[in-house]
Amino acid sequence: MLFDAGGDADIFKNNTNKLNIDLSKIDIVIISHAHFDHLNGIDYLLQENPKVKIYFPYDIFWGAPTNFDATGQEQQVKDSLPTYMQYFDGGNTKFVVTQSGRFWNANIEFVKTSKEILPALSLVATSAQYMGYFSCYPGKSFLEGEFDQKQDVCKNINLPELSLSMKIDKGQILIVGCSHTGVENIVKQTQTVTSDKIELLYGGFHMLPFDRNQTVQLVNMLKNELKVHRVAPSHCTGHLAFKILNDTYETDYVYAGLGETISY
Repeated sequence: MLFDAGGDADIFKNNTNKLNIDLSKIDIVIISHAHFDHLNGIDYLLQENPKVKIYFPYDIFWGAPTNFDATGQEQQVKDSLPTYMQYFDGGNTKFVVTQSGRFWNANIEFVKTSKEILPALSLVATSAQYMGYFSCYPGKSFLEGEFDQKQDVCKNINLPELSLSMKIDKGQILIVGCSHTGVENIVKQTQTVTSDKIELLYGGFHMLPFDRNQTVQLVNMLKNELKVHRVAPSHCTGHLAFKILNDTYETDYVYAGLGETISY
């Protein structure tokens, strides 16, 4: 398995070669979210293993099928136009777009909801309220169903994320990409999906934007409320959070630098 692939295909190639990883033997790939620093190494992977199974969040901006509404306002105007000036010669203006994009030849499955993909292996689907695509216009959204006319409010499309949970005897090993959803929310969703405890939380916790009080609160929640046994923070967790997590978890803090191997 491969979980995310970094922001540069050349660096990804160099690192996997140095680690003697044969990419042709990768069976499945999980991409946590559609940010370049987690995604771009896939371009090299597909050169070496073009038919590998890839699981991707259901993100319309990276190729997932989407309902699209090109109807527009004041529909009575449409009938006053000659047919050749109407969209699709007067045809339906609401339709499903099946996309072809950057990975159009790849074996990609877009995952909208949490699911078990193999025995003891689950994908945990969440969405980040902190980040989105700001696709709503006043009174109208081009993406069908994203504008609530009754409440007259615009619903932002949250950034979809996937995390990977693996069952072992001691509980779940939860691998997160960047935790834009909030690492505590991903842990809660994983506990709901798996009905199990979290033995190890590994990856980017995205505490970088938070001050000391907020970080301490989150770390205490992980350890005392959510009962996460061990942590292996990396990537976007932040220096302050590294220190607080290390001080809080002590011997249950696992260093997760580049090229490290964590054994169970």
